[in-house]
Amino acid sequence: MHKQIFVNIAINDMQKSQDFFKKLGFTFNPDFTNEQGACMVISDDIYAMLLTRDFFQGFTGKPLVDAKEATEVLICLSCESRAEVD
Repeated sequence: MHKQIFVNIAINDMQKSQDFFKKLGFTFNPDFTNEQGACMVISDDIYAMLLTRDFFQGFTGKPLVDAKEATEVLICLSCESRAEVD
């Protein structure tokens, strides 16, 4: 059985976040997407779970950081060229 990766990211606004990533060409799995979380498909085995801050907080006893003040996660996605990034 192959492994899957799920990166969980706390977000402030579900609709704005989905709209942003859709503009970059990502899709969302509707079976695992609702008003609290959205499963963004990165590849067949890699997903980003966009979770509202309140929902995300339910998975940890630690405080969430303010992304304007600190770094919570770094995510790197490879691309074939600079043109693909643009």
